[in-house]
Amino acid sequence: MCESLSLCSVLSPAYTRDNTFDSILAGGSRKVSDPFDIGAGHIHPSKAMDPGLVYDMKTRDYIIFLCNIGYNKNQINMLVLPSPGTDTSCSHGHQTNSNINYPSITVSNLQSTMTIKRTVRNVGRKTTAIYFVSIVKPHGVEVLIWPRILIFSCFKEELSYFVTLKPLKKSQGRYDFGEIVWSDGFHKVRSPLVVLLNNSNDDDDDDPSVFASNTTAASSSI
Repeated sequence: MCESLSLCSVLSPAYTRDNTFDSILAGGSRKVSDPFDIGAGHIHPSKAMDPGLVYDMKTRDYIIFLCNIGYNKNQINMLVLPSPGTDTSCSHGHQTNSNINYPSITVSNLQSTMTIKRTVRNVGRKTTAIYFVSIVKPHGVEVLIWPRILIFSCFKEELSYFVTLKPLKKSQGRYDFGEIVWSDGFHKVRSPLVVLLNNSNDDDDDDPSVFASNTTAASSSI
């Protein structure tokens, strides 16, 4: 089982249902499991040999992550093999982990509309492939994907797409779950989508017109 939001979330297809096709329950409870309990689900070993698409994390992705958890340039240089063009420095401002090219997408502090970038590489047997996207939206969050079709060829093995998240409700410290699935009709490349809305404040909570106007504005821009 992929017990974290890890590489196995899309590098190997996984089940999110049990052998009776019912929801998997969180261990020791009757609660329906979420991505924090089972990650992407149970690995399907044979399908993992042909995943279709993969998210290749580059060296810079790892460096940004290390910077964000407190490593400095000297410490990073001790971990990263030197190579031409590799930037091991940490920027002065905090760079969000959300844009690290990780298979799962987690936004732990969504206060307003934000856009995230992901890049996928076609490793399927066919160099020419067309993938279409489907979305399960977290409750209270509008999810827009652009482009909605990825066309791979021998000249374009890697393509990027953008995920825009728009809050449609007021919430404080609540996680909601969804998923993004790319499919060519044979492969299903699924990424868990985890969003914590954190856009409530004392000024807005007592004024329902603020929430109503924000919701209308977000809906009209879709």
